[in-house]
Amino acid sequence: MTKKNRAAIYIRVSTDQQAKHGDSLREQKETLESYIKNREDLELVSTYIDDGISGQKIQRDEFQRLLNDVKSDKIDIILFTKLDRWFRNLQHYLNTQEILEKNNVAWKAITQEFYDTSTPIGRTIIAQMMSFGELEAQMASERIKAVFESKTKKGEVTSGKVPLGYSIENKRLVINDEAELVRDIFSHYLTNGSMRKTVMYMEETHGIRRNYQSVKNMLTNRKYIGEHNGNTEYCPPIIEREVFEEVQKRFTNNIKTNTHRTYIFSTLIKCEICDAAFTGGTRKYNKRIPNEDGIFEVTETKQYRCSKHRGNKYACFNGKIITEKKLEKYLLDNIKKELINTETERGKNKVKVVNKNKSESIIKKLNRLKDAYLNEVISLEEYKEDKKKLDDLLSVEIQKKQQEEKTYRIKSEDINWDFMKNYSTLDDLGKRELWRFIIKGITIDDNSNIKIFFD
Repeated sequence: MTKKNRAAIYIRVSTDQQAKHGDSLREQKETLESYIKNREDLELVSTYIDDGISGQKIQRDEFQRLLNDVKSDKIDIILFTKLDRWFRNLQHYLNTQEILEKNNVAWKAITQEFYDTSTPIGRTIIAQMMSFGELEAQMASERIKAVFESKTKKGEVTSGKVPLGYSIENKRLVINDEAELVRDIFSHYLTNGSMRKTVMYMEETHGIRRNYQSVKNMLTNRKYIGEHNGNTEYCPPIIEREVFEEVQKRFTNNIKTNTHRTYIFSTLIKCEICDAAFTGGTRKYNKRIPNEDGIFEVTETKQYRCSKHRGNKYACFNGKIITEKKLEKYLLDNIKKELINTETERGKNKVKVVNKNKSESIIKKLNRLKDAYLNEVISLEEYKEDKKKLDDLLSVEIQKKQQEEKTYRIKSEDINWDFMKNYSTLDDLGKRELWRFIIKGITIDDNSNIKIFFD
């Protein structure tokens, strides 16, 4: 029975391409599924669809899910219709290809049979084609940018998304009935200066549910005073300039000064899954028990998480968060054992190398002795006598190696632990420098397992 490779289908369309070429999601899906049905060596395991996303972008949700499944050994081959469905950016292609090769996953553009990732020539051809594809996409991007700049100068809209309080008529923004609502929101924020209260006010008074960032984007949108990308007469204003500028000042005054925090393990931690750095952050908690004055105090906890997952949960599935206090305790509890085990292993490796060299030297002498006998340089008696001596030496080396590997162990007292005596008296900066002196790095996986690496 023919072994079937696990095939994944990847489909992508961008809005303009779908309209221009009819390369729709449905057509791609039908073509790819039909291809798999006609192949006895393939079975469909999953389909990944990115709808309306440019090939220039690497952060595509389904594409990232596909890569995670590749790393989890769920796929043998990836199928798509044409190369430009896969990528239109050379660097993104090369980075992704490295991941696929590492996990022994092939890919195929089924309507372009000459693309073959299994041969050096095929990879060279693909790299060349990707260069041309990227150039074409960049030229198209420049053309679109020029068109948008021209439209902006004329006061014409460049997309169908418009701010609250405006509508589109004859390709231009015009004020609609919701303008009073916008003025009320600006006025409310100017009065109380609180984003939280403004968000609540919008929902309770006007039935508009928005998050903090959305409201902030609204209150800083210069279209409300008629400006956009350098055109000061882009559209009719809803908000008076004085009011708008006063709101911007209020934002500036409300920006909290971020007190400098020292993260003890900053730059030392990496993600075991994607190799990205774990970055530090803080989280505030209200204590459950009030202090003597009856106030519930706020405490801050420093913690670390994968920077790639923080930016996009589909880019890396390691969403584990580890607090600085927990990591510090783990290191203090385990650093001696880990360092001893590492030094012990290094010692064993040294023993292996030394014994290997001696054993190999004896084996070479045995081979030369054999050649001397076969070429009648020495007699049989001489051969037997010298061979026995060398065999005895080789046996001794093997036994010695086994005994040394069995007994070799670094003891706790063999290591100078003076550097840890004053640890509790150090500030965070001092602790940070100390850990950099002791260890090379730390990795954390998606099960919160911690590994320590030494120089």
